[in-house]
Amino acid sequence: MQAAGIPALAISLAALAVSLYGIAERRGASRRAERLRFVTLIDELNTLRLEHLLPHGDAADAVNARAELLAIQAFTLQRRLTDITSPEYRALAYALSRSGYPAEADQAWRAAIDAAEDEGPVQTLFARRGYAFFLFTAGRVEKARDEMGLAIEAIGSADDTARVHQIKTFKYWANDERAANRTGGRAEELLKRAEQAVTLLESEHTRRRMRSFLENAEG
Repeated sequence: MQAAGIPALAISLAALAVSLYGIAERRGASRRAERLRFVTLIDELNTLRLEHLLPHGDAADAVNARAELLAIQAFTLQRRLTDITSPEYRALAYALSRSGYPAEADQAWRAAIDAAEDEGPVQTLFARRGYAFFLFTAGRVEKARDEMGLAIEAIGSADDTARVHQIKTFKYWANDERAANRTGGRAEELLKRAEQAVTLLESEHTRRRMRSFLENAEG
């Protein structure tokens, strides 16, 4: 190559580098905008979730319609994102389920469980427990029980904090069993397991608090 051609080649390479950088920067900006939009949608869905307690009527219909629209938008957008957290997936799954999209909700729940594996045992517990509730309401009782068992296994019982999570999960599981089966299913067995876990708590204050929790019919 002649020496005279070297500057021209260098200029061409520099121009290519600038062009590639510009493309990468635009793509990065687009991803950041999509991520921000997704976060905004999830925040709105979490707010609307509280308003689902409204009685039937025009106000409740408006909330439900708004939640459905946001859920569909968020579900479509999440396909282009790679950094969604398990709490965000859970919020999306709840919204899809309430809006009448069971297949999409199931997908979001499973994505929440996958994301939670990198977030620790507490998030794994919440994801699997939430998925189990969804499965119970769908009549998929055996699969729901499997997920509850995996939730209990995920949190373990290494300390009082973990034991409290176990006790609450046993109680919620018992409630789900009663709702799914007129005879109560495995509810009594689960409550006994919860009571046994209470005896293992090291803190007397925590033992009293958890006994009160188990005795509360609405717990």
